[in-house]
Amino acid sequence: MKTTSFIAVFLFVFQLGLCQSEKLLHGKVSTDGFPIAGIDVINQTNSTLTVTDASGKFSISAKVGDVLIFAGKNYTTRRIFLKQKDFEKAGMEAALNQEAIQLVEVEITKETDDVKLDAPTAVPLRSVDNILNSPTNTMVYNGAINHGLNFVAIGKMIGKLFKGNKDDKAVANVDIKEYVSDNFNKDFFLKTLKLKEEEIGIFLEFCYADPKATTIANTNNVLEVTDFLISKKEDFRKLKN
Repeated sequence: MKTTSFIAVFLFVFQLGLCQSEKLLHGKVSTDGFPIAGIDVINQTNSTLTVTDASGKFSISAKVGDVLIFAGKNYTTRRIFLKQKDFEKAGMEAALNQEAIQLVEVEITKETDDVKLDAPTAVPLRSVDNILNSPTNTMVYNGAINHGLNFVAIGKMIGKLFKGNKDDKAVANVDIKEYVSDNFNKDFFLKTLKLKEEEIGIFLEFCYADPKATTIANTNNVLEVTDFLISKKEDFRKLKN
């Protein structure tokens, strides 16, 4: 009986010692299945810190009962109390939620340039004296069009329609992030693109990584940017699947 009690106490003390000794804890930080780099992993108990790599992975010295804090820009801070199972697995998983991006609502209006056409210049009629002094045979065609249209004036009008505005200034280089923030509200991403609120930030970073993003933003055409975001939504959905 004494031997059995001694063994039980020994195992309890041994296990307690294992729990109290620090080990190197490995883990991974992600959001919606995507790894996050640059997240601070802080062991609040022993005041140690590390940062996740490009794959979202980290290693930190810890023991059972320690408190880990996960913090990063644009992500909600999370605290985890370490348990024995966190050390028994190949690596612990920590999922963070992305903070919602506040987008400013804007009103899109279509601007049109009014084109004024000059009235065609009328060709003055020949006076009676001119007709009498220079009679012409109306039965013979001499290539002239009496009382015809002023093709010179018409040509000028057509030229104005196709002539560019010389006073227009060159379009400044537009930052895609600022353009999207200024022209699209949250409802566009939630209702039109059918994104979850926590997916908006990741989706925008996915779009900004495309070299075409800046070029399309500099067209200053909301419809083209809208088509671009819709097409990227399909690529984003395929990437998640």
